[in-house]
Amino acid sequence: MDGNKLPRVKSSSGYGTFGFDIHHRFSDPVKGMFGVDGLLPVKDSVPYFQLMAHRDTVIHGRRLATSTGDNNKTPLTFYYGNETYRLDGLGFLHYANVSVGTPSLSFLVALDTGSNLFWLPCDCSSCVHSLRSSSGKVELNIYSPSTSSTSEKVPCNSTLCSQTQRNRCPSDQSNCPYQVVYLSNDTSTTGYFVQDLLHLTSDDTRAKTVDAKITFG
Repeated sequence: MDGNKLPRVKSSSGYGTFGFDIHHRFSDPVKGMFGVDGLLPVKDSVPYFQLMAHRDTVIHGRRLATSTGDNNKTPLTFYYGNETYRLDGLGFLHYANVSVGTPSLSFLVALDTGSNLFWLPCDCSSCVHSLRSSSGKVELNIYSPSTSSTSEKVPCNSTLCSQTQRNRCPSDQSNCPYQVVYLSNDTSTTGYFVQDLLHLTSDDTRAKTVDAKITFG
């Protein structure tokens, strides 16, 4: 991590201790993670971000390959590719198309490193169904568990539902709830967890479709 910045840590209470290592961005462990022998490129330069993007692509691909049980660890990409978009009027985030469910539907999702939760608008009448961009009108789909044959709700007694979430459950068979409050613009998301298929393709010369069962909001 960048040695010039300290991580934001929320306070917590409880029994036991925890710890983690902090490495300067020019240290040997960090350079080893990036696969470079000398110094990293100057921070915020074009080569610096190119190196960051390459590392993220490799690591993300390995994780997806591992999660789908692919023994050859072939990097995977979204069904519609890794192209991202900047949309005027929607802040500083980048967006990508993902394919979810059976039959599959495409969803335009924001790529936000402020949370590890993937969520989609679900069964809502007040959601925005389209927006205007410089390239024209963009149609937006709304996810519905009832229209996907591979959708499964996550109950409160599931191991995928944390103890904190279970504390908000009226019963063991209730849908596992979630709530995330973001730091930017007092935004938040609230809903429940489901499992469904995220459609990917192998990122090589012999591309093949891979379906990954994921949990999302």
